[in-house]
Amino acid sequence: MGTQSAAGNAPLSPSVTPVKSGAPTPTTQLAISANNTNSAGSDFVNGRLTLWVNETSEDHAVALEEMVAQFSAKQHIQVEVLLVSPQLLPQLVQQAVISGTLPDLIIHPVTYSAGWAEKGILDPGLATEALRIIGESTFDQEALNAVHTENDLIFAIPTDGWRQLLIYRSDWFAERNLEPPDNYISLMAAAEALDEPEGSTSGIVVPTDASLVSTQQVFEYLAIANDCRLVEPGGRVTVLHPYCLEALEFYRALINQFSPIGFQTDISSLNAYLAGRTGMIVTSPAALPFIAGLVDQNIPGCPECVEPGYLAKNSGYITRLYGGAASEKPSGFSELTALGFTPGANRDGAVSFADFWFNEGYSTWLAVNPERKVPLRSGTQDQPRLFVDAWASNQLSPAGPTLEEVFGADLVHQLIEDIAGSNRWGIAEDEGILTSTLYQDLLISPLLQDMLSGYFTSSQTIIELYQVVVNAIPHYNFPIEIVSTPEP
Repeated sequence: MGTQSAAGNAPLSPSVTPVKSGAPTPTTQLAISANNTNSAGSDFVNGRLTLWVNETSEDHAVALEEMVAQFSAKQHIQVEVLLVSPQLLPQLVQQAVISGTLPDLIIHPVTYSAGWAEKGILDPGLATEALRIIGESTFDQEALNAVHTENDLIFAIPTDGWRQLLIYRSDWFAERNLEPPDNYISLMAAAEALDEPEGSTSGIVVPTDASLVSTQQVFEYLAIANDCRLVEPGGRVTVLHPYCLEALEFYRALINQFSPIGFQTDISSLNAYLAGRTGMIVTSPAALPFIAGLVDQNIPGCPECVEPGYLAKNSGYITRLYGGAASEKPSGFSELTALGFTPGANRDGAVSFADFWFNEGYSTWLAVNPERKVPLRSGTQDQPRLFVDAWASNQLSPAGPTLEEVFGADLVHQLIEDIAGSNRWGIAEDEGILTSTLYQDLLISPLLQDMLSGYFTSSQTIIELYQVVVNAIPHYNFPIEIVSTPEP
């Protein structure tokens, strides 16, 4: 098997979805008014706020409407909410900068926070002021470290996060006496053992399409497991290290030899696993309700899945991965989300909303898709575990089971343990602006696709990667180690 062309399944279609009372619509923003809240009077005497959220589901729309109505009734502040596809959020923000129409608040990935603050899109001073009012000591310290500035401020307030998962068919592994795929050697061996030459079953499927952020995330997960660092503290690019070349070669061999032909997406990867057509996938916890059979539109269809709950019970879940032989400790990959404040925000209103968000509204927010919303504020001063405990008891579907009831306490522990401590590229070295550029502009995914297509070898790709990273750093202050682009 091999990945040779871009003819695979298309990625999710991005969309910008404003929301109104009820289901999301494409034309109307959610504007809570006195007529549909319990507030007295018809005027919002304390002004208005706009909030952009990088979610688009109807469940999020309903939860946000409930939260906004509660806040508006209490504070007499009008709130408009815009639900934005994560893929389109950077583009929409840039357009708003040009037109002078930035919202007051933006829910966004932490990978954007430093870069947006550098460009004046976010206001660290206001975020820090709000954090101190809410209670800095109640937040995950590693999460705060991920958004801290050189001036002891924060770019934005961390709200929640998720850990990347390597999910595998534990029953198939047991039948073949395979070791859990928690390192390069066992992962490659399992992919080879599970791959069927006639194409009925592949060893592994991961998103590889150049247009997807998940393509970049999967490779970063595999690379940091091998201690591959793009940059060192101070800004010198170190991607030419042999550990990075080893990671690239491992990734290329794994996908080209044991993954289906055609570039894959998050959807095609999940569908292959649900149908019993692959032994392993790398994905976000958003896949868990599907594996549990809780999504009616796409239930597990593997031959053994006629038994309810079979796939969930016969899957293994890995969050931390070792690299090659030189790898001394496992590494995980986490994506964190933050609440950011823009410089032109209604300052008093924005701070009040943040205080509400992380108190009265927080449990409502965490209850929507809880599998990928581990709280980064554990509780309050009086109740230190209030939000962590509430999160753990959330149901994966309406009137359905909790995460622990389906997958057990061990997976819950894996998902929440050290959620903000993953050694993300750039962020761990205080080079968050580089991280913002790499992910906002998706600079690495196209290189990976070119390599998988055979356009570049691993050795050529690492040179291309080096140049991409150097070019993403303004005023790079170190000697350029490679000046020519290799010929394909």
